[in-house]
Amino acid sequence: MSAKERVGPTHEAMVDDPGRASDGGIDTVEIRPRLPTLQWWVLAIVGIVVVLSVVRAFGPLTYPGDIWRQSDTATIARNFAANGMNIFFPQINWGGAGPGYVESEFQLLPWLTAVLYLVFGEHVALGRLVSLGFMLVAAGAFWGLARRLLPATAARWALAAFFLSPAFMRWGTAFMPEATVLAFYMLALLGFCRWLREDRVIFLVWAAAATSMAALVKPTSLHIGAVLGLWLVFAARDRLRRPSLYVAGLAALVAPVLWLRQAAWLHATYGNTFGVISGGDSKWGSLELWLSPDFYVGNFRSEAIFIYGLIGVPLAVLGAVWLWRRRSNTSLPVPLLAAGVIALAVYYFAVGRYSSTDLGIQYHVYSLPYAALAIGAGFTPVLHWARRRWSPLTIGVTGAAMAVLLGAQSVNVFIQSLPDRSGVFGACATQLDAVSDPGELVVVSTTSRTIEDGVTNNYQEPIVFFLADRRGWSLPADKHTPESVQGLRAAGARFLVVGDPQLVPAGGPLAGWLADNAGQIRSSAQDGCAIWDLGQSPRHSSASAGGSAPESENSPGNS
Repeated sequence: MSAKERVGPTHEAMVDDPGRASDGGIDTVEIRPRLPTLQWWVLAIVGIVVVLSVVRAFGPLTYPGDIWRQSDTATIARNFAANGMNIFFPQINWGGAGPGYVESEFQLLPWLTAVLYLVFGEHVALGRLVSLGFMLVAAGAFWGLARRLLPATAARWALAAFFLSPAFMRWGTAFMPEATVLAFYMLALLGFCRWLREDRVIFLVWAAAATSMAALVKPTSLHIGAVLGLWLVFAARDRLRRPSLYVAGLAALVAPVLWLRQAAWLHATYGNTFGVISGGDSKWGSLELWLSPDFYVGNFRSEAIFIYGLIGVPLAVLGAVWLWRRRSNTSLPVPLLAAGVIALAVYYFAVGRYSSTDLGIQYHVYSLPYAALAIGAGFTPVLHWARRRWSPLTIGVTGAAMAVLLGAQSVNVFIQSLPDRSGVFGACATQLDAVSDPGELVVVSTTSRTIEDGVTNNYQEPIVFFLADRRGWSLPADKHTPESVQGLRAAGARFLVVGDPQLVPAGGPLAGWLADNAGQIRSSAQDGCAIWDLGQSPRHSSASAGGSAPESENSPGNS
């Protein structure tokens, strides 16, 4: 047998299908396939999406559903820059009279943004551009993965699908950790893929380090352990006997566990949490939820619209079928997709309280690489069919049209991101800024409750605190009582801000208490937001509800 026969497929075959393994088993370091390269049309798609993303980064933070999380992240970045760069003590503004240290994920994105703030000044766009940088790292790692798993045409379309996905446009420039975690998630997948193919321990170390960073940034990414484990079982189960695999897995957990202990301590000590691990919120699904059709409809809707861009759904199904029909015992794409589907299904059931609602669409960002791989594979049989029937010009026009359709939902995200949708939050922040001093503590009303559907709920509303740059307490909807407000006033609160007038109905107990004990200086009817001065008696109020706004005793215009 010749050397060429022992190695396996020719280089030409490998270019067409780098994801194919040799007949003797999974490719090792001796087999170095010539990997597909990018073509001009893919680079054109990348360029257009990146330009639109940069434009979006300089727009308002108020894309529907994301502003609350972006406000918290941006607040943490601001506080890092203003109060010291200690990454182990992230601060929010709704922590009352205390320092606001909060249990959260490891705040890498805000910390890096704060470094830029110290150099260039505070500009929210900087944080969004950092996020875009991480998203481009994710895309680069995805391309490294796709061109090792798929034939050349499928790999290129997979990268195009990655960039054209609404997920890229929505979270690629969001002041949120989704792009950051996706970068490390993709690096972990790429490192593990190279370990499977080349069997070099450096790639196992790479995968473990990237997994550890992903889990630090967002602990929900720990489901990647199930992805990698299943991928190994499906593709190379003989390696399960290797001790190095388990050493790498345990090593990947060290930093996340240490951080979660620190984060839980912050909650226990200062009382503030994002509901990461030690309470304060629950993301878990329940049997009642899993039996509800809304759970399945909600998850499918989030995937179809914000990951697959609608037209990607049938293409992904076609791609999965095409890959399955040409699978072999040593191929890697089908085992990866199967592992991803199984692990993500378990994950979405586990975090079912949010994954099926508009409040948790960001939980679906992990589906992007698997969706893009399947969509890219789906283009291959379509183009193969077309090449036998159509001219190159017709195929080119059709391909461009399909790319436009695939990116249509991304364009919709971009357009919807341009207007300022801060609404009542923006109005309340503007009015609060006009009547208060940055050092004065405030109470901001929220429509969220401390208990939702029988479980503890993260009710804190950060938007007004961030936009007005004020500190204080968030008042949940089920705590709008005289006793609650009086207690917060005793703790140092000077102003009560209410965006939804239904929370303080006329003639109710709280409305009566405020009439007797505070001065209303802004009203919803006149100013778009109601504000009471808790340190001012009604008879000394210089502006009644609905009247003209007084000047603050401190100089207005703080920002």
